[in-house]
Amino acid sequence: MALELNNSGRTRSALIATIAACAVLHLAIAPQVSLFGGRFNFMLALTVSLAISGDSRSLVYIGFFSGLFYDLTTSSPIGFMALLLAITGYAVALMSRGLSSGFGMETIRAVVLAVVVVNVVYALGLFLMGVETNLLLSIGVEGMVSSVLDLLACVPFLMLGGRSSGGHGKGGRGARGLSYAGKRYKSLR
Repeated sequence: MALELNNSGRTRSALIATIAACAVLHLAIAPQVSLFGGRFNFMLALTVSLAISGDSRSLVYIGFFSGLFYDLTTSSPIGFMALLLAITGYAVALMSRGLSSGFGMETIRAVVLAVVVVNVVYALGLFLMGVETNLLLSIGVEGMVSSVLDLLACVPFLMLGGRSSGGHGKGGRGARGLSYAGKRYKSLR
């Protein structure tokens, strides 16, 4: 699902439905499922899947508010996940310029890298803040299991993103709405 806020109402309603579905899943499923201390983070899945072929400026806000929602609904320090997801949304949106949504190999690499880095940094941060007491269990078990669960949570959102026709590829629209297919902007190819 390409994130361009100046698109038609249909794309905007799909974006709102995706955000609402993630919020409901985060409130209903995430607290109930725990595997070796790892939990789902649907807000991370939302941010990363929207960041693929999305606008980097918009993803900073989406990442921040998704992270803040996560922080307010869990017993973690408030603001830490908001910071991580704001940075992740921006970084993945910049990394994924030129990629289309869906299950391309480059898309999967970017998603896996982002999810694993966020979970490892989050586990390390919780250890340094004194919330977690064992570094190896925090990073090795909970961080990696959470990464696997979050990657599973990303699958449906990436599948939905593969159906949209947006993106930054050839003939698509860039971050500032410039059409690359025309002859006027030939030097931007």
